[in-house]
Amino acid sequence: MKQLILILMFLSTKAFAHPVIYDDGLMWGQMMTPNMTDIQAHYSFRYNWSFGANAWRFQNQDEQKREYAFAKLNHLLKRWNNPDSQGNIYLHSGLGASRDWQKNESLAYVAGAEADWESRVWFLSGKWMHFGDKFENQNLYVARIGHSPILANVDQLQIWFMVQGMYENYMSRSVQVMPLLRFFYHNVLWETGASLDGDWMLSFMIHY
Repeated sequence: MKQLILILMFLSTKAFAHPVIYDDGLMWGQMMTPNMTDIQAHYSFRYNWSFGANAWRFQNQDEQKREYAFAKLNHLLKRWNNPDSQGNIYLHSGLGASRDWQKNESLAYVAGAEADWESRVWFLSGKWMHFGDKFENQNLYVARIGHSPILANVDQLQIWFMVQGMYENYMSRSVQVMPLLRFFYHNVLWETGASLDGDWMLSFMIHY
């Protein structure tokens, strides 16, 4: 019984940060920084598949922008449920359109993968996203390590301290390191942080 309770607690918190949640679940989320925005909404029609819409905006120091909009399919490739930890591997794919600061428009696609491992007190994750159209190929890499100093119950506020490293190879072409705080309460997750260069980040996710 104790192991079952721990697994349910992992599932309830990890459903938020992932592209596939529980069967028949709805998720809406948004991440915002001065140079990047990621908006997504998806429906998990099976425990290991979800479908939805995803929009991205990238901006460089000259305020030149690239924007993408996709119909997107997400797949839970593998999950490991252990008594004191959980791991996941996800795949991303999608088709849509792109537009740059010169108003060039094109058909576009997105592909990617992410993996994570989490115990009740430690969190590790890595993510790669590739955006392509007839003009450019763009890659985004994100890695995180986190720690939760408080063993909160499933119905209590949960707090994580994290450090995120991010690199985007076309618009910013620089590595960004960002300490951040993650909060989770019932069906709402939100994060806030600031990079070592002073750029802010806000994000939230809600599931139904």
